[in-house]
Amino acid sequence: MNKLCLEELNKQQLEAVKHFKGPCMVYAGPGSGKTTVIIHRVGYLINNHNVKPNKILVISFTKSAVDEMKLRFESNYARFPDGRKSVSFGTFHSTFFRILKSYYRYDLENILSEGNKYSVIKGIIKSLENGNYSDDEFIKDVILDMGLYKSNILNRKNFIPSSMSRGDFDKVIFLYESYKDEHNKIDFDDMLTRCYELLVNESVILQKLRNIYEYILVDEFQDINSIQFEIIKLLADPEENLFVVGDDDQSIYSFRGANPNFILEFDKIYKNARKIVLDLNYRSQENIIKTANRLISNNDFRVRKTMLSVKEPGVEIQFLRPKNRELENKDISILVNNLVKEGYNYNDIAIIYRTNMLSSSVVDSFLDNNIPFTSKEKIYNIYEHWIARDIICYLRSALNINDREALGRIINRPTRYITNKARKAADNYHKDYITSLKSKGDLEPYQIVYLDRLEVDLKTIAHLETGDAVNYIRKDVGYDDYIYDYCLKKQIGSDGLIGILNELEEISHRHNTILQFINHVKEFKESLYENIYKNRGRYSLKGNQVELLTMHGAKGLEFRVVIVIDAIEDIIPHSKSQDEKSIEEERRLFYVAITRAKERLYIYAPLYKHDRKAKLSRFVNEMQVPEGRKKKPQKIRQ
Repeated sequence: MNKLCLEELNKQQLEAVKHFKGPCMVYAGPGSGKTTVIIHRVGYLINNHNVKPNKILVISFTKSAVDEMKLRFESNYARFPDGRKSVSFGTFHSTFFRILKSYYRYDLENILSEGNKYSVIKGIIKSLENGNYSDDEFIKDVILDMGLYKSNILNRKNFIPSSMSRGDFDKVIFLYESYKDEHNKIDFDDMLTRCYELLVNESVILQKLRNIYEYILVDEFQDINSIQFEIIKLLADPEENLFVVGDDDQSIYSFRGANPNFILEFDKIYKNARKIVLDLNYRSQENIIKTANRLISNNDFRVRKTMLSVKEPGVEIQFLRPKNRELENKDISILVNNLVKEGYNYNDIAIIYRTNMLSSSVVDSFLDNNIPFTSKEKIYNIYEHWIARDIICYLRSALNINDREALGRIINRPTRYITNKARKAADNYHKDYITSLKSKGDLEPYQIVYLDRLEVDLKTIAHLETGDAVNYIRKDVGYDDYIYDYCLKKQIGSDGLIGILNELEEISHRHNTILQFINHVKEFKESLYENIYKNRGRYSLKGNQVELLTMHGAKGLEFRVVIVIDAIEDIIPHSKSQDEKSIEEERRLFYVAITRAKERLYIYAPLYKHDRKAKLSRFVNEMQVPEGRKKKPQKIRQ
């Protein structure tokens, strides 16, 4: 290792880099230089301990993180002999797939892509006559449950899915596994489970791999799940040259199976483990780090440590309470434009929120104010949700009773007992679909009464302002009751779907007429395509655009300015995360969000949500941030 590299490191970093044999747990807080430690430790092993590069395995969770480490290692150690490029850098999946390729003769054609997996799962759910099959978020939730089930290889019998009943879930699993067997495919979950089974059952192969990978380094160790850790433990035994870097305060992926127990109890699993804390933050101003420390200190389930900033105090954190979300979004748009006038670029700024659903209203405001934006995540389009499509079809039908497509969608939502046979008989008879059903549907008197009532409802809706029309559909037509019945039948919670209706109704009040609202829905979709998806295909995401992202998506990133929105109870912490263990993870999420900020941090908490008084997030109180702007921001240092 050259002298320059040594001079770059602080005392704790240098201690970690010089660690040689045996297990080592490095607790690396945000902005503490964990990647620097990993690449220099690899260089130190090669240069100072004569370890052959091909005996070293470095693993992280994302391809971008792996590529960055590999690039930085090769640029820092360009004078190494040829072997410097023999170090194995990879994600868990790529590393384990390399092992499977060697022994099962898999190739890339055997991998079922995530896009194709989504389509297969969606088709299976549709075949089981689950009405949610058109809901992107529901399909994603099912896939997440499937991943948790597969990674929980030692205790699958007791697994409880959150997306659907266990009975329905078992059917989906059976049909999906049958599809893969029939088409000779494996997915990314199989790369883990089959690698684990291979190593457990084939001792000769396991020993060969142990001889290859004598030194193992794991990045973002707090994100590891049980099956990944079981494989790593198998590979590291018996020498236990396992060097792991992570931060228990940033463990936020329990929904993917990540288990913070592994990082917290590493010294119990490996009795002779060395523990090193990297507590110097090189990213954020001191005020931000002190605030983050106050927040995270409220967690009990953590390693006690206090981050220290090497930077100046900086400007005070700004905490604001607009009346509602509409005013919040207007204020944020004004703030962004003012920041740009002061000297910031758009891409210096990030808007961070708890759930993707919250992105729709931000996008609305940015489109109105011509603020360029982008996102590495999928921007949530609430109008694509199947519930929103139902409501929009009611509105379309109210404006045009001859809109057969719209009427056909909502004719049995709520149920009016109109059979498929009746609907087929009514096809192509009369442009008025309801008249066709009455004339050709061979309906009973009670069914005709339902249709008469629908006609009255649609005529009433047509004369209402948009917000009142949506409320009428929910309460008077009975759509809310239909959702409650649906959830009861499917054995799922109703809060999420009712939340969609609340969000949609709130948005609808911003548009006076139904026609304006329907046109807005169309323009929103087109603008989203222009700003995100079209640009994603043609231009770099590193353009001059404000970044929109969830708290989960923000991890590992940094921005000069961070704006956290909707810091209210039931959003952060989320209404579904109210037990003690979940609250601690929600607090870690907020911690991740605020520690992305380098210079300025703004926190918004509307006073009202869906016309009801909102309760301030407990996390804001814990941070002890006073309300309102305390002083004029200091001049930006370029």
